[in-house]
Amino acid sequence: MLRLAVLGHPVAHSLSPVMHAHALRSLGLPGTYEALETPLVHLADRLQEVRREYRGVNLTIPLKEKALELVDWACPEAKAIGAVNTVLFVKGHLFGFNTDALGFLEALKAGGIPLQGPALVLGAGGAGRAVAYALKGAGLEVWVWNRTEERALALAEENARRLGLPVHFPKAPLTGGLRGLDLVVSNPPYLPEAYREVAPKELAFENPLALYAGPEGLDVARPLAAEAWEALRPGGFLLLELAPENVGLMAEELGAVGFQEVAVLRDLLGRERYLRARRPP
Repeated sequence: MLRLAVLGHPVAHSLSPVMHAHALRSLGLPGTYEALETPLVHLADRLQEVRREYRGVNLTIPLKEKALELVDWACPEAKAIGAVNTVLFVKGHLFGFNTDALGFLEALKAGGIPLQGPALVLGAGGAGRAVAYALKGAGLEVWVWNRTEERALALAEENARRLGLPVHFPKAPLTGGLRGLDLVVSNPPYLPEAYREVAPKELAFENPLALYAGPEGLDVARPLAAEAWEALRPGGFLLLELAPENVGLMAEELGAVGFQEVAVLRDLLGRERYLRARRPP
């Protein structure tokens, strides 16, 4: 019997248990998958519990970076990105992996988006670093954008040095005034409103509203799409992650302002979650 879990704080809203339980059933594997609330200060203790009782765990905000220090071995991708999102327990040892980079490339392939650069990654957290690492490894010129709050600036600078990437810190516009880009990717964090008060401090430097349903989410997506039009070269692609409730409406709006090849992409639960759009060649 496989005992698996996702660790994070907050984590009660995570859809990972639903997705992985479906995967276990589909593969005919006996096992369970839980969501374990794990504040950063308790991560070391939780990983000792994993050694005793679990086959493996996934990690989400805000644990990925700290986990790199706590595993017994980390793969080259995890070391380069500076984050671990998967821990496997084998013969008394914890092995750390990062599957975000490969997963992102597979998502581009599934969405029909060519690997062409330069590319702009919005955000310099763990997932943003993985995206930048994947794109750089594919041979693209990559730019990273992040806001200029003091702690966020230090984090983004560290990440940029780790990946060997240029990083910009403009207060506005969202795309940093860059032009001639082949790809703009927006992968914001999701934080339910109920958790705003207890969220990790790192999230204060992100915009959790981007994945909210209704006007809050659209107020973030609309200006980003408008600026992406200016930043993209003719033929360049925009890839947005949105609340499922906003995907259809935003797809119509992108088409109305001139984007072509607008496509709705589904997540592992079959929900409409992502938009791919192309500035006309």
